[in-house]
Amino acid sequence: MSKTSSALASLTALVATLVATGIHHIFRLGPALILPTVIGVAVPVVLWLLHARTGKPALLWAYAAYAALVVFWFGFLDGFLDHVAKAAGMENVTFLPGSEEEIVATAMQLWSPSATTAFYEGTGILSAALALLTLITTGLYLYRELPARSAMRTEM
Repeated sequence: MSKTSSALASLTALVATLVATGIHHIFRLGPALILPTVIGVAVPVVLWLLHARTGKPALLWAYAAYAALVVFWFGFLDGFLDHVAKAAGMENVTFLPGSEEEIVATAMQLWSPSATTAFYEGTGILSAALALLTLITTGLYLYRELPARSAMRTEM
């Protein structure tokens, strides 16, 4: 896998995580979260494009920090500890509001309460799975990108 393909894999996984998480939270809390979701998706794209164009390490580090925040907050705290743990029958271990409820109230509804719950919990689990993919692909991208940067500095 080349640097470009690992970079695209990282960006694709991160954007997919943010889109799934956005759908999950818009479904739960309503359409007021559409704009924050769009902005949240745009941030890594802009950082990645700027880094690809300029090669500035600060942009790569900002991208990495943003990816780490998304993975930790939406993938681990919300996706894994709330939704995966709930699906596995474990006790609620998060501090997130409403996560202790058996059936969480959502702003949007599907054709039945069980379909609504399945969609909501399923998108939470999907966010956790995609965050894990983001962790792997971004780690690979950084592993391939960072040695090249340090090698460039030693040649100068």
